[in-house]
Amino acid sequence: MEGYLFGKTGFPKITSRTRLAAIFNCDRKTIYNELVRGTVEHTRSDLTTVYEYNAEYAQNIADERNTNRGCVPKIMLDTALSRELKRYIVDKGYSPYAAVAELDKNGWPSETRAVEKTVYNWVNGGLIHGVERTDLPNKGVKYREKGSSRRYSRAKCAEHSIDNRPKEADDRNNFGHWDSRRSFKRLDTVKGGKDTSTQCLFTMTERKSRNEIARKMPDAKGESTVAVLDRIEREIGSKEFRRTFITLTCDGGSEFMDIAGIERSCIDGKPRTKLFFAHPYMACERGTNERHNRILRRFFPKGCDFSKISEEEVSRAESWMNNYPRRIHGGKTPAVIYKACCKV
Repeated sequence: MEGYLFGKTGFPKITSRTRLAAIFNCDRKTIYNELVRGTVEHTRSDLTTVYEYNAEYAQNIADERNTNRGCVPKIMLDTALSRELKRYIVDKGYSPYAAVAELDKNGWPSETRAVEKTVYNWVNGGLIHGVERTDLPNKGVKYREKGSSRRYSRAKCAEHSIDNRPKEADDRNNFGHWDSRRSFKRLDTVKGGKDTSTQCLFTMTERKSRNEIARKMPDAKGESTVAVLDRIEREIGSKEFRRTFITLTCDGGSEFMDIAGIERSCIDGKPRTKLFFAHPYMACERGTNERHNRILRRFFPKGCDFSKISEEEVSRAESWMNNYPRRIHGGKTPAVIYKACCKV
């Protein structure tokens, strides 16, 4: 490469990264990295200095970086840790972060230690026996949802727009707001497939703790949504309901159009919560609940018939999610944070 850059050994001097990439059949970024690595300060005969590429210097750096190459990765020699990681990631469905958090809490099976990034590298490199990239959450693909702001199609939604929601609901330090303006929580339903029954799953995610509530509904109608909330209120009492469910934020689906029924207590008829609607096609305003619904798909794949899913199965899925270690909580679970908030 030095000959092309400085015109030595009969080669013309070429400085264009695009042309060099074409000559060496590689990416322009590769050429750029090589130039950055090998460019050093040279002193000319007139004592002036100039920064130029030095192939020998670049090669020495590359040799130093490759000194440890060829060594067998620790995980390939540590069968105990490999088995534990497989148990967490494959058997329990944990992410590398959650697996590391659990190992830090419960103890490592050997002297080998690893951080989340290292475990990801091991999985991506196929170094953990029995663990594939497809075993990772979302099959190893990072979740990102895009959206653009749209106007509300219903006047009732515009009247209860998320723009009118109390500012304290934007603060994750405040408990009791089951909604979000950005990538946080919301209230939603997970529907089954086209040829399945009308039964569906009603989900809510609390903003501060990320605690999940999942309940079966006979259909995606407004009265069914009200019935689920009424049942929760009867279980915990109207006073506790008002403290726990200060605001609810949802999309503009028909199942949430009975605003009065959702906001009115089934016990004393007084206001029990405030309902707000996220902007159309702005899933990022209710991102955590969207993310949680994706997790629920692990238990209830798209197209499953919820008439064949028992309440116990839904409860187990909800419990798994609420007892899953979260990075945002420093490895603690939503259930622990939620319980602490309820005691305050």
